[in-house]
Amino acid sequence: MEPLKKRSRTKKLLLGITALLVVVLVLLSLFANQWIEPILRDRLHTLIVKGSDSLYNYKLGKLKANLLGGSVEVENLQIQINDTRYQQLAAQHALPSLTMELNLVKGKLNGLRVLPLLFSRQISLREIYSKDADVVLLRHIRHDDAPENTQPLWKAIQPVISSIAIDRIHLDGVKLLYRNADTSRSVKLQFDRCVARFNDIKIDSAAAADTARLVFARDIDMQFYDLKFRSPDSTYKLKAEVISYASATKAFEVTDFKIQPTLQDTASFYAAAQRQETMYVFTFEKAKFTNLHLDRFIHRNILSADTLYIQKPVLHAYKDRTYPPLFESKVGAYPHQHLLKAASTIMLKGLVVNGATVHYTERGEKSGEEGALHFTDMNLRAANITNDSNWIKKNGKSSLWATGNIFNTSPFDVKIDFYLDSANGRFDASGTVGRVTATQLNTVSEPLANAKLESFNMQGLSFAVRANDYEAFSNVQMQYNNLFVTLKKQDDETGVTSTKKFLTKILNKFTLHQSNPGENGVVRQGVNVRRSRLTSQAFFGVLWKSIFSGMQAVMMKTGRFD
Repeated sequence: MEPLKKRSRTKKLLLGITALLVVVLVLLSLFANQWIEPILRDRLHTLIVKGSDSLYNYKLGKLKANLLGGSVEVENLQIQINDTRYQQLAAQHALPSLTMELNLVKGKLNGLRVLPLLFSRQISLREIYSKDADVVLLRHIRHDDAPENTQPLWKAIQPVISSIAIDRIHLDGVKLLYRNADTSRSVKLQFDRCVARFNDIKIDSAAAADTARLVFARDIDMQFYDLKFRSPDSTYKLKAEVISYASATKAFEVTDFKIQPTLQDTASFYAAAQRQETMYVFTFEKAKFTNLHLDRFIHRNILSADTLYIQKPVLHAYKDRTYPPLFESKVGAYPHQHLLKAASTIMLKGLVVNGATVHYTERGEKSGEEGALHFTDMNLRAANITNDSNWIKKNGKSSLWATGNIFNTSPFDVKIDFYLDSANGRFDASGTVGRVTATQLNTVSEPLANAKLESFNMQGLSFAVRANDYEAFSNVQMQYNNLFVTLKKQDDETGVTSTKKFLTKILNKFTLHQSNPGENGVVRQGVNVRRSRLTSQAFFGVLWKSIFSGMQAVMMKTGRFD
């Protein structure tokens, strides 16, 4: 009996001690919760206000700490920009690269380590989680005279907070609005949903020196869904299904992209434009930057990547020549000249485009009919796409190679060299075009030039063009036979089209060579054919007109017609 009584007393004693410990823990928890909450509010104030050099104000609703669970719940946290301090920093060109405004309805902090918080002034968490927030990001272009000695965050929060360590931050379903603060408020990117994961976040002196970190995190994975954007004048709208970035691979991807006019039908577009604007619709399945240094773009406005891959882009372009032309100079507006004047520094080693399609449609000024030109199955490669002066010193040439089909079945192969170090927009182009027939060319010549090729077979064409801002020189070789052209005219009152019989006879008998080589077996070439550039001509207009001038030199016995 005695051993049983002894075991019973021991059991009761253990139960009593356990109960006492539970009571003590509960009391400590309640006490600690009451103690921790004001400490957390103080730390939050230090982090937001002092850590930003008073750039932000904030409001906080509920903050509820649970010591036993190691969790903290936050409700109705609003972080807003202090307008007065913002203007002061803006005047000093001292704004950070990114500023933000946050409206967090509910968030949770899990795995809060209490002892480091109380005794070491360290904020250490396992996870921050939220799925109900609105975020507005503003990006500020850093000026050359921006101060370099701005106080880092880790130093600004001391001595109240010695360091911050968070295992991961998980944001799900966040709504995001992004824009450049230095441009119109209408230029903004809006995402209906954002999912982001930040792993191994540290804010201390060692992490600040770690160049592998982005926004204090070792690893970032972000997906943005349902992008919406309008151009500053609201004439175009843009959308993308998904935009994603992973810092581990430095891969940036855009899926299911489309840009199109806000007024989508041609009648409405030109009723608003009232001039010869080109109407564009551009789509692609996927675009991907490899080895993109996102931190350089955010902080230094440098777009630096290895290669941009674009899959199956489709461009539809439409121009109505019946409207008044745009009398504006295109001098200085070649592709490489736009690149050199870009607002961002661009350092892109390569570009690869697969399966591209271009449909160009033009409505003739006199006929009112539409002619179409199609480029299909196109593959493009480009190298050394840059406006960085150091890159240009090492290699002053950017090159583009393109292959595909014109008129659906006629193969072409083109190379273009853009001279980035040229003072006058120099570029060189060379290429070949395969077999083309009269039937193919008539889809363009009849509605746009009031001319019909009754017969024509081109076996092949090769060209080389040298051009700058004001003139171009072309060398063209073209083999063809059975050339016969009928000139048309249209009655302005009735709209009836008829043949210019006399001019057609003169043209074919006295002006045009019917074949090349001719009956004497001599192969004619257009050699060093000069053409002055109209200031209103864009890049492709200059290139095409230069090639066509060389073709005229081959086809015509004397002179040249346009």
